[in-house]
Amino acid sequence: MIAVALLFPVCALADSLTREQAVTEARAHNPEIRSLAAAIASARGDVTTAGKWTNPELTVAPGFRTSDAGGDQFHAVAELRQELLFPGKRDLRVAVAQKNVAVQELALTAFQYQLDARVRRSYDALYLAQRAITLHERRLALAHEFVAAAQKKVAAGTTSEFEATRAEADVVRAEKTLRDARVAQATARGSLNALLGREPIAALEVTDSTRIDFSLPDEATFLARVEKENPGLRVQDMTIEQAKLTVELERKLRMPDFTLGPNIEYLKDEQTYDLGVSLPLPLWDHRKGEIATATAEQERALAERDRLRSEILSDAGAAYASTAGALESLALFTPDLRARMNAAIDAAAQGYREGRVTLLTYIEIQRTFFEMQSDYIDAMQALIDARAALETAAGVSLESLIETPSGR
Repeated sequence: MIAVALLFPVCALADSLTREQAVTEARAHNPEIRSLAAAIASARGDVTTAGKWTNPELTVAPGFRTSDAGGDQFHAVAELRQELLFPGKRDLRVAVAQKNVAVQELALTAFQYQLDARVRRSYDALYLAQRAITLHERRLALAHEFVAAAQKKVAAGTTSEFEATRAEADVVRAEKTLRDARVAQATARGSLNALLGREPIAALEVTDSTRIDFSLPDEATFLARVEKENPGLRVQDMTIEQAKLTVELERKLRMPDFTLGPNIEYLKDEQTYDLGVSLPLPLWDHRKGEIATATAEQERALAERDRLRSEILSDAGAAYASTAGALESLALFTPDLRARMNAAIDAAAQGYREGRVTLLTYIEIQRTFFEMQSDYIDAMQALIDARAALETAAGVSLESLIETPSGR
């Protein structure tokens, strides 16, 4: 039942989707994006918290004073206290919180680019799967024509029974490869539907051709742009800046905060007005541990940046070489060559039906044609995989790093 559901969802009315529509839909429904957006909102809340003032504290103590000479009389004390941070503390706390907002925003951007690359790869894989089905449907149609022509020749006594049997075997092989291609299409459709937030077996048809005709800049220029624009490296740069501000804040926190406010003491015949200031004496706690921890985190962030840069550039360099090689391989399948092979297979099929082409010649031409078509699709898939790896390593779309590509 599962296999049937996977193989034949296209019987329903398929939803046609362009590549950009797929990317937009994936961004709209991906739960990780919602989580990262919530993290940004939370970080912005931290900015508000970092900049807030503590509420003033009011103390009122009414009562009676008893003395041996005058008896009891009303007595009250009122005190208002406001905490005042040491100058610069609040600004540093806000700066650290704002830097965290920038880190979270860049993290969202980085994830969106990675998601876009995955969607484009799945989209192109489904497009190729659809193209492979068209190829195998043509192979099956030619196999049926081969059977019909061979049976006529056997009936006319111009060829052996084996030729018809051979033709029927070709039909079986063509039906099997077509079924395998439909399974591959169902798998590709399920992968894309998952990224789009749809049901795995939802009917879906992609309409954009796979982009295979673009030029890469020289490797040194490409890697320099990757280093400049990669969101992961930019996030790490922000993290380093945040760690530096945290060290400054920890050092600033060694300075005492003030508590300031008026004090009123009331008696019937006497009132006392005071202005009180209190502050802790930093005799024992110099925040040495906190400063050491913040400094170590800063060093760790610097080391992580170096590690991440090396890893990203290594992956980008390998993906660049794979993409360049895939482009060169695909360029071997020129439009002229593919057109001539299409003409050759049509002519061979017609010639075999009319008795002008022998069985061996027809089989050889058919084998060469379908092997070349299969190799062409494999080369396109290799380019899709290499391009996806390149975008994953770069952290941004290929269009932002190279000349605008065109479709073919």
